[in-house]
Amino acid sequence: MKINVKITMALLALGIVAQASADNVVYLTGSTAFRSTVYNALHTVGDVFDATNPVISEVEFGGSSASGANYMLFHGTIGGTPTYIDCAWSGSEAGIASACGATLKNVDRNGSQINLAGSPETWLLADGSVTMNGYNSTNPAAAELEASSHIADIAQADTSQAVSLTPRVISTSTDLKDYGVEGVVTFTWVKNINTSPTSDWTDLVNLTLPQVDVLLGRGYEYPALFTGNNTETNRYVYLVGRNKGSGTRANTLVDHNYGPTTKSVVQFSIGYGIEEAAIANDLVLTNENNNGYESGGGVATALGINGSCQQTDPFFGKSGWFAVGYLGCSDALSHSLAVSPNWLTLDGVGESSGAIEEGQYYFWGHEHLYGRNGISGYQDTDAQVIYNGIKTSLGTSGSVAANHDAAINLVYMHCDKASDVAYPVRSAGFN
Repeated sequence: MKINVKITMALLALGIVAQASADNVVYLTGSTAFRSTVYNALHTVGDVFDATNPVISEVEFGGSSASGANYMLFHGTIGGTPTYIDCAWSGSEAGIASACGATLKNVDRNGSQINLAGSPETWLLADGSVTMNGYNSTNPAAAELEASSHIADIAQADTSQAVSLTPRVISTSTDLKDYGVEGVVTFTWVKNINTSPTSDWTDLVNLTLPQVDVLLGRGYEYPALFTGNNTETNRYVYLVGRNKGSGTRANTLVDHNYGPTTKSVVQFSIGYGIEEAAIANDLVLTNENNNGYESGGGVATALGINGSCQQTDPFFGKSGWFAVGYLGCSDALSHSLAVSPNWLTLDGVGESSGAIEEGQYYFWGHEHLYGRNGISGYQDTDAQVIYNGIKTSLGTSGSVAANHDAAINLVYMHCDKASDVAYPVRSAGFN
């Protein structure tokens, strides 16, 4: 992993030029696992935008829905001032890098270094030229994007900067402002859809921490390792996951004590590769080595392709194969990956809001909001409003123990993690 920190006055100037609009513009990036929660806060009158002037216009591009879109642009008033919130979601790690003016390098399946998308980011034009017509399933046209990429003002992150690929160095561009923890972001392990499953697919219902670490390091394993049935060695289970720009990936590595976020994993894609355009419902299984999907929606779409138990394994020639992957609960639920039979328990505990709140389930993270180094003026003020608005928007999220909430309000937490790499400890409450 190589990080080139290249923040200069010229780069800052680009950010200022990009804001050449009569209205204020705040550039927000980061976590795809948390974007639906941010969307709710920005979309709901009175959470971030003023309730006294309740006309909010918005447009979303790409992704599976408005709340899962790759790009979002909102316009309303904050403190009486007309303001755009310009969102581009590329993952927590890519978001932190974007706020730092850093470029994260990934390695593709062939060993070539490639820049991760979003570090820095290219944004929707916030000058009134983009039609604010709600959700569009396609990504924006080139004419709807700014001509140059530039750093973010603020970034959502599923972990703290302490474990980031772009760590904090005081008095440098990486010295970000941490507005605090907004809530808990939740994750789950899921197996791919097979409506005509084999018995070993059906038997795989649980993962243990040691099994996860083996799978992360190797990328595939016999079902027997997970099921305990020594006859289930006739096909393989493959790992589907995220690239280095992902906070979901960062949480997966540190929550399971696999290693630092710089440690390599072995992962696969379903649907014709990461670098190529996906083919709908195509069961092409590709070894991506340390690379992975840009978003949790990409993982969910891959796991949603049906029929792998009936397809010949392209690597070993065995009859059938299947896959498991890690992703945010919001993406799993929004892509029809049913809790039963697709979600897996972890060390015998199923994901639920109650299991997280009571310290039984450890696959979750603290959601931070970070501001670029030296953030000030209306960007800083509006960032604080966004931070408070997201906390308000969480409301009763987490109040029903059996639910699988994408995010949990801190008031319901009866445990906490002392750090990103710690296990939950039961306490009287988070606050």
